Amino acid sequence: MTAQSNPARIPANASPRFAARPRRRTVALLAAGIAGVALLGGCSSHAPRPEKIAQQAQAAMNKGQATRAVTLAESAVAVDGRNPAMRLLLANAYLRAGRFESARSAYADAIELGDDSSRAALGLVLSDLALGRNASALDTINTYGDVLSAADLGLALTMAGQNERGIGVLTNAIRQGQNSPKVRQNLAYAYALSGMWSEAKVMTGQDVPADQVDARLQSWAAMARPEDGRRRVASLLGTPLIGDSGQPSALALANFPATPAAPADQAAPTKAAAAEMPAVQAPAESGALALIDLPASQAPAPQLSAPQISAPQPAAVVQPLPAPVVKPAHGTPARVAATRALPAAHGMGTHLVQLGAFNSAESAKRAWQHYISRNPRLAGHPNLITKVNVNGHDFWRVQAAGFAGQAAASSLCGTLRAQGGGCLVMALNAAAHVNGVATADAHGAHPAVRPAAAPAAAAHPRRTNAAR
Repeated sequence: MTAQSNPARIPANASPRFAARPRRRTVALLAAGIAGVALLGGCSSHAPRPEKIAQQAQAAMNKGQATRAVTLAESAVAVDGRNPAMRLLLANAYLRAGRFESARSAYADAIELGDDSSRAALGLVLSDLALGRNASALDTINTYGDVLSAADLGLALTMAGQNERGIGVLTNAIRQGQNSPKVRQNLAYAYALSGMWSEAKVMTGQDVPADQVDARLQSWAAMARPEDGRRRVASLLGTPLIGDSGQPSALALANFPATPAAPADQAAPTKAAAAEMPAVQAPAESGALALIDLPASQAPAPQLSAPQISAPQPAAVVQPLPAPVVKPAHGTPARVAATRALPAAHGMGTHLVQLGAFNSAESAKRAWQHYISRNPRLAGHPNLITKVNVNGHDFWRVQAAGFAGQAAASSLCGTLRAQGGGCLVMALNAAAHVNGVATADAHGAHPAVRPAAAPAAAAHPRRTNAAR
């Protein structure tokens, strides 16, 4: 009903000022409603942001509040589950809390999401060593050996049971000028784990007061058994020795499906948000195995049981070690664990480059991600992951196919060797049989392969699995 049809609402002799009041009241009510909507909208924008939660988690970790750091990091991952920086933060928090089972899952998730840093790799290695998964730890070491510091690499190899390799890396590091207390004490610890107690005592005495050397050696001897992996890692990191039921199932990466890639202009906010967490996404690489997840300024007091005795220093550049020539193996050739041959797919080329062989399909897939990250030329080649059996042990070979001729494959292999990697050139032939027929997880391609008639390939000592 309009104002004109109801004269009783507004007196006939009302002044213009009086007549305007209902309209003003309507405008005022409308403005109040808009303000209320804006207020409600503003409330949603004040919800905790994952970056803010992550910063709080990092701060808690720096203060030694591991349990609080885990709670906060889990909250951040629950909000932004496909952010590798969040996953890495969560893994570091788990590791600091002594929850090695959960840490391993979180580190593996971070790497799967694209974190190719030495920090993530070393965390995965430590978690596997704590859980007694030495073969898996070696796979990661062999893959990421070119980005790990000599101090970390040598000690990790020794803890994984590769005593001679580990001592060799640390000894060469000292010879090449990395004669720091960290490297010396890690070498002393490697000697101790190898049962070389005289050498361990001499090396320990270079940095530890004479009246404390015996106590340190005794503490190392108490954890020298292979089954003491959890205690060794907990001692190195200064974490509690506790059990762990694993990462909450709600945080499993499978619960956070990938979304289609956004245009560059829409992806910018995500990068900007990540930049707000420098302590999480770009941590200072200390190079100290015992301080993997703490900034240098927050280093805990050293313990006698740990090989580190000084504050962390910048990681020194690891010089490439001399690469031995791989000699042909004698005895029964590797038998390929498959029984059917399928034609090679279009675009598979005539040759392939074998990059390494690993103890599990999971490690092989992770290694391929690292290879293409470090060598963009590999990204355009089909990936072959082939299961083979060598002397009764199963291995998964990682190979890049799609090379038109041996020259092209050899060229790329030479580039990889120059960067410190190891590789083999092989001919791809769908009709070839070498003690069986190879099958491969390669985007639908299942080629059989035979070694190419080429000189023996050189393998980097950190990637000795390339020729399996």
